[in-house]
Amino acid sequence: MDKRLVKVLLRVVQMTEECFPGSKTLRGFLDDYHIGWAKGASYCFDATAKARIRALLQAQGIAPETPPDAWDGLTRAESLALGRDEKWAGGPARRDRVAVKTLPGQPLLIGHESILLPPRCHLEADAEEIAGGVQHDTVLLVENWECFDRIDAVRLDFSAAGPNPLVLWRGGSGEARADASQNFLKLLNRPVWAFVDYDPAGLVIAATLPGLGGIIAPETSVLAELLEKHGLEDRYRAQLPAAAPSLDRSGHPAIADLWPLLRQAGRALPQEIFIGLD
Repeated sequence: MDKRLVKVLLRVVQMTEECFPGSKTLRGFLDDYHIGWAKGASYCFDATAKARIRALLQAQGIAPETPPDAWDGLTRAESLALGRDEKWAGGPARRDRVAVKTLPGQPLLIGHESILLPPRCHLEADAEEIAGGVQHDTVLLVENWECFDRIDAVRLDFSAAGPNPLVLWRGGSGEARADASQNFLKLLNRPVWAFVDYDPAGLVIAATLPGLGGIIAPETSVLAELLEKHGLEDRYRAQLPAAAPSLDRSGHPAIADLWPLLRQAGRALPQEIFIGLD
């Protein structure tokens, strides 16, 4: 049984009603187990059927009185106390973890001892566990993984972010999500410099960061030249409708500097262009 079916069956056995609105989950259950019956657009289970369902749940190691939402927010280890499948824990296994490192040659200052990481190496940790031990005065948030992983090869001046900022990956759409880094920044409560794509979506990311101090970018003339030579018109146009209203309203000086330049160019520039750039 998967988690969705178990949640539905727990509701069935815990409610006094006999009939429940039709769903693909219940339809599949009736087809597979031949327990209950269809009545119009509903599926029904009498006392005998519910007793059989309770026995099925118990065979899976799940107490029939377990609240259907009991797995929400649990870790995989905690979820084993409720059933046999640790994958039923709510959310990805690494949902609250962040990836951090430093600029080349700088020590990572978390806890009592500093760490000097080699190139293309980072520390992954639970955000809440390490937030209190971070001794860096500023944060450099990097939008994309390749630039984070190869920060030592990025040819940009990061000095605006301070002599030794904590370099933080924003996170992607998988297990390490962007909301983990966002929450981490709130816990740290430090000035943040954003190294993002030079496109409407990247500027929106920067504008929504807590404690935004500025956006890392080359000189205006250099960025304008790169936009002209390497900029992506389709990417810019695709992002424009969703991003333009909030960027037009933004009062942050960093947005006010870069947004008109992107508007004029009508192009987007991925941050990866600066890896190894002369």
